[in-house]
Amino acid sequence: MNPIRLFVAVLVAGLVAVPVAAAKSPKSVKVSRGATTLSLDPDTAAALTGLGLTVSPLKPAKATKAGIAFPVTNGRLNAKTYAGRISHTGGLRIASSSTKVDLRNFRIVVDEAPNLTARVGDSRISIADLDLSGADISKSGRTLTIANVAVALSDTAAMALNQAFGTDALKGGTPLGTATVVTKVKR
Repeated sequence: MNPIRLFVAVLVAGLVAVPVAAAKSPKSVKVSRGATTLSLDPDTAAALTGLGLTVSPLKPAKATKAGIAFPVTNGRLNAKTYAGRISHTGGLRIASSSTKVDLRNFRIVVDEAPNLTARVGDSRISIADLDLSGADISKSGRTLTIANVAVALSDTAAMALNQAFGTDALKGGTPLGTATVVTKVKR
């Protein structure tokens, strides 16, 4: 056998025989229970009222002194960065005298472009952009708290709501308020 072919054959056999180390995926944690509370921006609340719109929680979400609380159902987060997804039940109803839009089963998605999605009819759309630059993250025992998350209306939601309510007053980037997530962590 030609020495070059023998070398190549041995090299290929060696490559096949050496197991490739699997890329380690970051450890993740499951979350469940608790709630995400949205404290609505007062100027935005006044603007919605001025448009003849009301905002009310859909059960089991409920209005509290701190804002509207949406129960956490489950989620999975990176154990170090807390990037991932958190799902909720309940939602919000935005209504005028003749039209209602129900936003249900919110999902926080923290990745390259953190956002909040919701079921609207049979579709899931991005309804808000999340700014975590000022977020305060703390863990005490099994309780994870992510506070001071800025929430702003997404371009997609602004377009859809303008269409639903026959206006052009809603703009992407409008501050909706500040969110705080308090949930239980399970390994």
